[in-house]
Amino acid sequence: MKILLHTNSPTSFTGYGVQAALLVDRLVEDGHDVAVSATYGHPGANGMGTYTTRSGVKVKLYPNWQAVSGEDVLYAHAQSHFGADEGWIICLIDIWSLTGHGAAAFNMIGWAPVDHHPVPPIVTDFFERAPTVIPLAMSQHGQSEYQRCGIDAGYIPLAVDTNVYKPTFETEMDGRMVSSREFLGLPAGAFVVGMVGMSKDPLDRKNFSIAIQAFAEFHKNHPNAILHIHTDKHGGLSGNDLVEVVAACGLPDGAVSFTNQYAYIVGFPPRLMALMYTGFDVLLAPSAGEGFGVPLVEAQACGVPVIVSDFTAQSELCGAGWTVTGDRIWDGPNKSWYLRPHISAVVEALEKAYDADLINMQDEAREFALQYDVDHVYDTYWRPYLRDVMDTRPPADKELMTDVAVLVPAMKRPGNVERLVTSFIASNDGTATLYYVCDADDLEQIAAVEAAGVEWIEATRGTSFSAKINEGYLNTSESWIFVTGDDVEFTPGWIQAAREVSDRYDVVGTNDSEAGRVRNPKVAAGTHSDHFFIRRQYIDDEGSSLEGPGLAMAEAYYHFFSDVEVIQLAKALGKFTPCLDSHVIHHHPGYDGREDLRQADPVYMHAVDFSEMDAISFKRRAGLIDHRKTVTKDIWT
Repeated sequence: MKILLHTNSPTSFTGYGVQAALLVDRLVEDGHDVAVSATYGHPGANGMGTYTTRSGVKVKLYPNWQAVSGEDVLYAHAQSHFGADEGWIICLIDIWSLTGHGAAAFNMIGWAPVDHHPVPPIVTDFFERAPTVIPLAMSQHGQSEYQRCGIDAGYIPLAVDTNVYKPTFETEMDGRMVSSREFLGLPAGAFVVGMVGMSKDPLDRKNFSIAIQAFAEFHKNHPNAILHIHTDKHGGLSGNDLVEVVAACGLPDGAVSFTNQYAYIVGFPPRLMALMYTGFDVLLAPSAGEGFGVPLVEAQACGVPVIVSDFTAQSELCGAGWTVTGDRIWDGPNKSWYLRPHISAVVEALEKAYDADLINMQDEAREFALQYDVDHVYDTYWRPYLRDVMDTRPPADKELMTDVAVLVPAMKRPGNVERLVTSFIASNDGTATLYYVCDADDLEQIAAVEAAGVEWIEATRGTSFSAKINEGYLNTSESWIFVTGDDVEFTPGWIQAAREVSDRYDVVGTNDSEAGRVRNPKVAAGTHSDHFFIRRQYIDDEGSSLEGPGLAMAEAYYHFFSDVEVIQLAKALGKFTPCLDSHVIHHHPGYDGREDLRQADPVYMHAVDFSEMDAISFKRRAGLIDHRKTVTKDIWT
């Protein structure tokens, strides 16, 4: 399966970047063709990049461009990665940042956080304006909020690599063993309260100011306590300056420490994050709201209990630790509620942590975190989701192609017979039979066909391409027909490649290009097919054109658009697949750029004379295809 993950680059140490790396590694190992569309961590100036998975596979890393959401290049990246194949876009992003314009052309999943209660309108509005996007919650809170709004969302939690995030009391650095407290630069006997989060929100979503005020009260009774904060201490461009907050709370020197700011900017690899967590006695995370809260699981995986707000996803992630209550506060821009924890409740939780038997809580914390272990999450949630939701192919419950009637409407071009017949005989695996459909008065054509030893059928329904295909269909009995022109060349493996997908589809398109040379670009992209297989039962029971059962192609056209109607209808019903490994080369003079040959071909020029009428006919009939559409994907893009 082809998958494009739209999120932070897996080469970055951001929360979503780490999630991307964990998921991509495992998708690739399961045999999926994965690429990443970076919203952060790989700017456009870098051009195309690669991410090397843990198994050594290089994955395409598409750059972002100007839009923060990455939507200005998302669909182009998807088209580039998927090519002619069906694929899936998985957006691990604040989904409201996307417009959704263009999403209908692709299979798309919005793996989106809900960090408010209830789910903000800007989130539900996205799924209303992009109804083909499948919602996927990353927390049980998010799933219940979606469902409360009538949005049927699946659930796959974010994950942690518990082989890395585990109690790590020391690690080797610069050739010697360094303890977790030494790494933090904190005394071994201190009671360390840790905070991990980005300080970039002017609304202070992580509630750093609440936490620091509470710690100041707690510190009065416990002067051996130290608050260590892993963040940008000056708040970056839009967050609060936490150094100022610490000073305003009257905390003495040494009571609060911050991660080395240069090291924070460069990014801690996971093993050093585990070392840092293990140096905490408790993780303090009284956020106003969380879509998930990976640090809560990372800390508990390292055996460290947590203090969290009893709100949104935090509640479900407190396996070993304490929850704190508070008052709801209105987030005007998002039109929903956040939580402001009571300072007294945070102080009380810190006191409980101070008095707790933290050593005995280590096993409880880690045991809880193991349910979010990345391999457990992948096996328990992702593999079934990939099978049950993302595998959009029809079930493989149809009979495989066993015999094929190859129907060639003869168009008064006897000079094409030798090439077509010779290549057919050389590539036929014994399951196909070749039939020309000829006008009774076209004696030169009939003579060439008979000289080649091929059977021919008299055209009694008319002289158009469609009429001759229907004549061939009505006068043969093979379980499949192959619709082709008289100007093609068969290549080895063309039948075998199509047979491999015939247990799922009723119309199988071939590739009219040859190696290194594209003929019809739409055919090469898999969005159309000039020459194709059709299951006879599909024609008999449903009809492969808008004419209904019993006719293979609509005789409303002289030549052009008869193939388009068949393919677009099959796409609308989910019955078509391109098979680009099945090569039947189309020797069309127009594809060779030979205008002189086009002008010299009376058959082609006669079709051109009727092309405008054929286009009008199709325009009038196309709406009927939409009326019969059963797939959600846009079949016209």
